Amino acid sequence: MKLALRRDQMFGPVSHRGATRQQLRIGVDDAAKMTALDHVSTAIVDSFDSSFCEPSSLASQGLYDASALHSLIQLVHNDVGIPGPMRAPGEASGSAALECALDEMAEKAGLDPLEFRLKNYAEREPGTGKPYSSKALRECYEQGAERFGWASRPLKPQQMTDENGMLVGWGMGTALFASPMFAAQARAVIRPDGTGLVETAASDMGQGAWTALAQIAADSLGLPIDKVEFRSGHSGLPDGGIAGGSGHTATAGGALHAAGLDAIQRLGEIASADPASPLFGTGNAGVIARDGRLYAAGDESRSEAYGDIIARAGGKEIEGKGSAARDPADGERHAMYSHGAVFAEVKVDPELFQMRVTRMVGAFAAGRIINPKLAESQLMGGMIWGISFALHEEARFDKRTGRIMNADFAGYHIPVNADVKGLEVITVHEDDPYVNALGIKGVGEIGITGAVGAIGNAIWHATGTRVRRFPIRIEDLLAGQ
Repeated sequence: MKLALRRDQMFGPVSHRGATRQQLRIGVDDAAKMTALDHVSTAIVDSFDSSFCEPSSLASQGLYDASALHSLIQLVHNDVGIPGPMRAPGEASGSAALECALDEMAEKAGLDPLEFRLKNYAEREPGTGKPYSSKALRECYEQGAERFGWASRPLKPQQMTDENGMLVGWGMGTALFASPMFAAQARAVIRPDGTGLVETAASDMGQGAWTALAQIAADSLGLPIDKVEFRSGHSGLPDGGIAGGSGHTATAGGALHAAGLDAIQRLGEIASADPASPLFGTGNAGVIARDGRLYAAGDESRSEAYGDIIARAGGKEIEGKGSAARDPADGERHAMYSHGAVFAEVKVDPELFQMRVTRMVGAFAAGRIINPKLAESQLMGGMIWGISFALHEEARFDKRTGRIMNADFAGYHIPVNADVKGLEVITVHEDDPYVNALGIKGVGEIGITGAVGAIGNAIWHATGTRVRRFPIRIEDLLAGQ
């Protein structure tokens, strides 16, 4: 069975990002160290279900070192459709407000925005005091700023123009998103011909999950990827867990990894117990799987192909099973996040106040990157959504009925190719021994966090007008003149 929705049904009946109004208060001492951070968010929810609200204030819990930290989410019930978790729920909208507030405070302190953030860099999660499982945010700041050319940014606004007289502004924002992991199962088989089969009921929504999961499975079986058949997308297969929350690769990938190792262990036990095998007696020392062969650990002169081991054992396939889930205790011991830094350049017409994002650089640390090309695409997509959030997207509600009035692409604006220029993504190396067995964090949602605030801050730097609402409109800049 397949459900196909009309375009207008995509805007209300299947949820939307709930609107928020956020208030931030920041206190600093004479050394520009934050003494207090207060983030209160009022979120609109529906009047009949209220199962989800946009948790924007949570964005302030994990990022900056403040002596006193307070966040609060308040609900306002309206007769609107049920809101739901949109990409980077809470952090996308919360970081937009937080990062603009940080820039306003940096201006008051007379500091460069990056310098101010480094002064208030948190070595432990501010909301809990837990150590981070890993945090390469300093490296993200350094690499992103260097690639963007941030060092030449003038401190005051309205100082830069291009050859056509357009106002130029540079802004930045810090990116943060949690690294969840859910429960999943998988099955791995080594066939008599030495090839592999792996199965898990994971979903691929277009982000390339099946490619990355097949890579993980092939690696765990010690086989080239073209020698492994990957089956997924069917409810009759082992449960692949939730495809969402930036945790899908870690979740389904963890189960596939465990299943592959289980199959290799079973194959190694057969070889170790077989007097005819070159691997006889390797039970305690163990074996290493590579390119369709098992090698004795510490003595790679002793090896045998998978197919040969199976043939002497009766020719039956070897099956392994695996599951993956995070131990709740791990989450209690460490704060687990992906981090990043986004730098944006905007150009603004000084007479018409039309705005264009002309360049963006995002540097992200997200643990072990399985497929760099896919990760880059995901991060770039998030940054484009940041452009859309900052300058384009806005649902307009009919106050009489609560229905969305612009439920089509004629009235609901999103970026086209002409709106997206000069996007660059940097993935920063990061090893995380705690987040999961593979060291994988998510990249699906962190790209949008930080990007919205970076664009808002760049518009202020270009025009000297601070706009505290999104999307930013021409009339907002006109009102500030």
